[in-house]
Amino acid sequence: MLRRTPLVCHYRASLELDRIRSMLRGRARLERKVGLKRLFFLMRTQTRYRVEQQSHWNRAIVRKNVDSAAHEHGTGWPQLRNELGRQNILLLPRSQQMLAQYEPLAFRAVVELCASRIPPPPPPVFAKVPEEAYMPRPSNPQDAHPAARVELRRGVERVLQCGPSKLREAVHGDVDRLMEAWKEFDVAAGGREK
Repeated sequence: MLRRTPLVCHYRASLELDRIRSMLRGRARLERKVGLKRLFFLMRTQTRYRVEQQSHWNRAIVRKNVDSAAHEHGTGWPQLRNELGRQNILLLPRSQQMLAQYEPLAFRAVVELCASRIPPPPPPVFAKVPEEAYMPRPSNPQDAHPAARVELRRGVERVLQCGPSKLREAVHGDVDRLMEAWKEFDVAAGGREK
């Protein structure tokens, strides 16, 4: 409610900061104006450092630690990063740092895997989209889309491959027969045929 009012825009938390002036030294502790200036300066610089530099500094430390550990095993940060990507190993730099510092044998194992000639895992296999999926929808709404029939056939094959069952015995393992079985129970189709 008070947002964007002159009262809030010029609020500087002087009363709150004045209470911690006793933590400062020298004139900043004795004189209110000097102490508040010092506290405002500290808050401003710390905030700016946290926003602009802290994350970069922390990441540089992590990178340097991992690089130093990798150099002990005859490699470096860029090569290790490249090989981890090649082997499709999802190991964040912070996790690499923790391994290098607290689990050196595990870090050594990771480095040896990257240095070995073991081929990387194959890429994931995606389900092939049937060509019927790109065919236009039939004009008669009673007719099924060709892609739906392909999907139904795949589902029926999967059901019949599950193992011995009464359903499989009833259709003698015939996929087409099971796909057409619904017509026996379709009331509308029976009415049309009559």
